[in-house]
Amino acid sequence: MNKPAAAPSVLVIGAVLTLLVAANPVSTDTLAPGVPALRDYFGVSTSSANLVFSTYVFAFGFMQLIYGPIADRFGRRPVLLIAMSLYCVATILCAFAPTFETLLLARALQGASASAAPALARAVIRDLYGVDGSRKVMSYVMSAFGIFAIGAPAVGGILVAWQGWQASFFFCTVYGLVTIAAVFVYLKESRPEGAPDALKLSTTFALYVRLTPNPRFAVNCVSNLLMYSAMFVWLSGSMLVIVDGYGISPDIGGLLFAFGSAGFMAGAAVAGRLGTRLGPHILIMTGSAIAIFAAAIIVLLGYLEVRNGVAVALPALVWMFGHGLHYPQSMAAAVAPFPENAGAASSLIGFYQTTAGAIAAIAIGILHDGSAVPFGGLMLGLSIAALISYAPFYRRFL
Repeated sequence: MNKPAAAPSVLVIGAVLTLLVAANPVSTDTLAPGVPALRDYFGVSTSSANLVFSTYVFAFGFMQLIYGPIADRFGRRPVLLIAMSLYCVATILCAFAPTFETLLLARALQGASASAAPALARAVIRDLYGVDGSRKVMSYVMSAFGIFAIGAPAVGGILVAWQGWQASFFFCTVYGLVTIAAVFVYLKESRPEGAPDALKLSTTFALYVRLTPNPRFAVNCVSNLLMYSAMFVWLSGSMLVIVDGYGISPDIGGLLFAFGSAGFMAGAAVAGRLGTRLGPHILIMTGSAIAIFAAAIIVLLGYLEVRNGVAVALPALVWMFGHGLHYPQSMAAAVAPFPENAGAASSLIGFYQTTAGAIAAIAIGILHDGSAVPFGGLMLGLSIAALISYAPFYRRFL
């Protein structure tokens, strides 16, 4: 009699989940170095070329609301396999787009399909590891995710220099195929029994209306999206300060940018080790406090006109460490109260994150004056708001 096949190890499942969570940085950061070449290839303006990001992000954020209920109805695994297959098709269309308009449409499809991966990865973590275990696993997954955040721009730069902007999309296609294979082989269905009417439009919106004001969801979600918005200020504004404002070369600027990702990895790893012992509340508030301190240093050095990239990157490393403590804990805590609707809850918080991050990116573009003061000031204000939105309420509601 044959023995049943052994279940995949936690390490293997963690690797699959990391691939899923990494869909966004792989799809955006690898393309970033190729935008000038893409702009010249299609003969469009720089502002038009940047639409390859805004169309992607808009579709990515909106579809966060759709995948959760679908996965709660039909399961995580089939939705992931279909979405990642569409992702590969869209990515190939991007690489061979004959016109800029076609590229934008393909990017929108790429973003719409890619959003299933991180949204449902969070739901799978909650399905498999429960309330307490999900926080620890999320911290480890986000720590491994940092490797993609550091490596994606470097890989993209090498590929663009070697084969042009299309090469970044070929890389994304390979990533998509590897992810499909990993999900197919190693990720078994984890969804609890879902409601049969989960796909009804009225039911879906009623669910979102019910989730949003729930105190346990709202307190964690608001704090999470405020810190996420501050991170978007770093992602979209750091090179404006370091390269444009301080005149540092882009290659050195890219290395300095990696400081932030390294800090996030370290924070997420620490949260993974200490999450069960200390609990999410202490880590969320500690992460916010560290972020406030680090952002204040950025503002102070900018006000003193210390025009040095390290003066931005080192405090940003500390800020991202605090974010690494905060993000996985607040994310897991927001989804934890809803085991039957974990997919919908994770999708809703993902939508709020993306929307808030896009607004923050627009804000830093307006406020930027070449110094680190508005950059750090916006990060400081959002970090303070993240702590204020959480600390007074967690004992009452959480």
